[in-house]
Amino acid sequence: MMRSLRIRLILLLGIAIGGATLLQFTVAFNTSMKKADTLFDYHMQQMAMALRDSNFEQPDWYTSKKEEEINFDFVIQVWTDDGVRVYQSRRYRSLPEQGVLGYSTVTLDNGDWRIYSVHTDTRVIQVAQKMDSRRDRAIDVTLQSVWPIIPVSLLLLGAAWWVVTSALAPLNRIGSDLARRDARSLEPVSDAGVPKEVSLLVAELNSLLARVNGALLSQQRFVADAAHELRSPLTALKLQVQTLARARDDAARSQGISRLLGGVDRASRLVEQLLSLAREDPLAHDAGPSEVDLSACVDTAIADVSVLAASRAVRLEHAPAAPALVHGDSESLRIMCRNLLDNAVRYTPEGGVVRCTLSAAPDQVLLCVEDSGPGIPEEDRARVFDRFYRLPGTSPGGSGLGLAIVRAIADRHGADVQLGRSALGGLSVSVRLAPMPSPAEQQDAAETTE
Repeated sequence: MMRSLRIRLILLLGIAIGGATLLQFTVAFNTSMKKADTLFDYHMQQMAMALRDSNFEQPDWYTSKKEEEINFDFVIQVWTDDGVRVYQSRRYRSLPEQGVLGYSTVTLDNGDWRIYSVHTDTRVIQVAQKMDSRRDRAIDVTLQSVWPIIPVSLLLLGAAWWVVTSALAPLNRIGSDLARRDARSLEPVSDAGVPKEVSLLVAELNSLLARVNGALLSQQRFVADAAHELRSPLTALKLQVQTLARARDDAARSQGISRLLGGVDRASRLVEQLLSLAREDPLAHDAGPSEVDLSACVDTAIADVSVLAASRAVRLEHAPAAPALVHGDSESLRIMCRNLLDNAVRYTPEGGVVRCTLSAAPDQVLLCVEDSGPGIPEEDRARVFDRFYRLPGTSPGGSGLGLAIVRAIADRHGADVQLGRSALGGLSVSVRLAPMPSPAEQQDAAETTE
């Protein structure tokens, strides 16, 4: 269920305003009640003192069995020394009996009474008042002093509505702006008039839009480049099929079939590398990184390229390495190792050497692939990581994607790729990865996070 932030804020502010009003009423009532008690006690005392010298004679008592209204203030009663009541100022079905001298509070069937008694020479004068009367007058005084707060509270609630609506106006504008956009509108959201508390959200949203825009542009370039690169091998395959169809003898037919198979192999390899590169696209989703033994990935990659190396009489040198644990995707790392070895074997002349070494240290895992080929000039080393870039004069059988795939996988794993001159005379490619932290380091990191 969607909740309105505006309604929630206004309700919270309304509750706060109502609570403040109720608190003020309670404080005012308690203050009025205390002042009323003090004032009425003083009046009771003064009234009793003024009646000390009066002569009270009331021979007939009126006793009513009906409940009378309690709208009265004081009830005066006078007793003789022997306990005979000689005067009563008001009629009421239940009145306090003669109490102790001074102030006291008693509870009868009809409520609580406040009593003040004073003794004269021959009589006891008692002035009583119901506590309900005091409370009613305290409430009246409190309401008279607090009632102006009610319209003020309503004005504050209206002001809160206006303030909340004005504060949320930038969010409504951003929402309307995004609602009017289509899938291709990835321009940054304007932060004009956005409060500081929302500016971080807008900045992160613009950063996300920029990343999505970059990923989409990269994908569009990838599709365009792939379509361009696939056009050439498909055209070559079509021409080879036409040549094979015109073959007049077995020798020409055998040659055409051989060329056609070579073209299919090159197209298959191009498609395979395109799929590998697409798998490393920023928009692609994977199952998540895990603990990977890079030495196992290297062993698998060597097994994959050993047939190609044997066909070109290239010697693969690889010493068994201890387990090198890294954090990443095993299939991507295997593809990276295979591309490094495949490139080295393909660009090494027949009879050459390709050497693969793997070493693990506490601070890094280093994978190095060297060859005895022609190498790459230093001025071209930055461009060889671009998609479909091939050095001038190289074999036309390459796709220009091998090192681009290596860089994409390395970037995804936070690794560093460097090109250099090999001791064998050709190219040296070094990949540095962060090692898997030890259990003790993982525990320390978890405790630090907590």
